[in-house]
Amino acid sequence: MSSILLLLFVPLLLLALACASGAKDEEISRERAIEIARQHLTFEAKSVEAEQATEQGRPVWRVTFRGEPMSPARQMSEVLIVAIDRKTGEMVTIAMS
Repeated sequence: MSSILLLLFVPLLLLALACASGAKDEEISRERAIEIARQHLTFEAKSVEAEQATEQGRPVWRVTFRGEPMSPARQMSEVLIVAIDRKTGEMVTIAMS
């Protein structure tokens, strides 16, 4: 009787372990997303922000770089916003002003 229970229990245990190990996909870290986004930077960044968001239905890191004001008369600074897919590390969108 105990061998029958063991034969039933082992496959169930293996199935539960297989499901638990694949339940959460790995995501790239905030730091890795910033590294990837920095490759597109064409000015000296004075600040960097990274937040989790969704773009085009994909979970992304939205990384924003801000530079110095363009001139004393024009206080607006250069800005680069890069969306990096949190699972693949692929660039999803890029915007610059």
